Amino acid sequence: MAAVALLALCLAAWAAGLAGGFQYDDLPNIVLDPATAGGEALRERLANGFRPLLRLSYVADHALWGFDGTGFLATNLALHAATVLAVWRLALGRLADPLAAFLAAALFALQPAHAAVVSFASGRSTGLMTLGLVLALLAHEHAWRAGLVRARRAVFEALSLVAFALAVSAKEVALIYPLLLTLWETTRPGSTAGRIARRVAWPAFAALAGAALLWTFGPRLRELAGYSLALADPLEALARHAAALPLSLALWLRPWALSVEHPVPSADAMLPGALALAGLLLAALALRRRWPLATLALLWPLVMLAPTHTLIARLDWIVEKPLYPAWIGPALALGALLATWLRRPGRAVPGLVLLAALATTCAWRAATWADPAALWREATECAPQSARAWHNRALAESAAGRDAEARRSIDMALALDADAPRTQALALAISLAADEAPSPTVPSRSPSP
Repeated sequence: MAAVALLALCLAAWAAGLAGGFQYDDLPNIVLDPATAGGEALRERLANGFRPLLRLSYVADHALWGFDGTGFLATNLALHAATVLAVWRLALGRLADPLAAFLAAALFALQPAHAAVVSFASGRSTGLMTLGLVLALLAHEHAWRAGLVRARRAVFEALSLVAFALAVSAKEVALIYPLLLTLWETTRPGSTAGRIARRVAWPAFAALAGAALLWTFGPRLRELAGYSLALADPLEALARHAAALPLSLALWLRPWALSVEHPVPSADAMLPGALALAGLLLAALALRRRWPLATLALLWPLVMLAPTHTLIARLDWIVEKPLYPAWIGPALALGALLATWLRRPGRAVPGLVLLAALATTCAWRAATWADPAALWREATECAPQSARAWHNRALAESAAGRDAEARRSIDMALALDADAPRTQALALAISLAADEAPSPTVPSRSPSP
């Protein structure tokens, strides 16, 4: 019944996103990439070793749905539902409380910031990776269950490594798994250094070997590293992430601030951000003995985001997709807290109201992602100085037949970045379209970056 209820919550919260289609990064990543249709292009793409599982999932969707964005989004929703069930099973073992485990999985399922993964086809890489990581951790738990014979333990350890490898093949950030596993074991009551070392040894070795292989035979990974260094040197990136990371984490509690585009944090935010992160670390250390689950909740996001939010520069500093796997640790602790609170008399109805409110908020976010014009209008309101946001808003409004609004939006994009060739081309196209009668047979386009 708990599994059925969790699946029902996922469907109620995120079904609105199925009305959307391809947009934004989906165009270069999926629609315009010949590898999506398979054939020689796919073989060439797989040869570079960059996220093969992700690429194969797109090929499978194309075989099932063609280039129907709804089908791709349905797969994303199915992956999210599977991850929610895996988190539930993981929480059952860790929390040893059916109500707390259900609530932890429900809170993971109903995080509004997940829209960037569930309701966005290009969010697939993060969704696939997260499912692999949770399955790896779940197999690890089975492997070290008390009383398990050595042969069966070896089988589950092997399954854990396979799931870990699949996670890395979806997104290389999954190489952080050994550190997550170390945190998982360190915050387990009664943990010892020797036991932690034994349980983490094989995943750590696999991560080192995988990182070496990706770097040696993965030209795409080296290309991304070079691109990052061109954006900012490591020390500058670290300073910017110190300012941006607390703002990203705060989005979990501020769904009204969610957006596909966020303003670049100012240099003045670096010191407060660094102090906020230091406060999280100190709180985690102080609570380790009294409530280790709180330590897990506080440190899990920081460890999960460390590969991409420390020394590596990003085009977008405040982001929502990486928050998806980072929410697992906090969801477990919040599920335990909420279960304690709900067991008091008269708390059942407020608990149901809370879940309903979260589901409604997720449905709103999914519906926003399904409407490109609404999505990019929200982006320009959140980041009014972003030429990219105004460009994509103009494209979405033009596709929706809102010519006057599209002209105003493209004028704003030109005012912010008059030299951008793509913005100039779009401005010309909108100007020419305004002189012609609209044709209902022209296929709609989705905004691109």
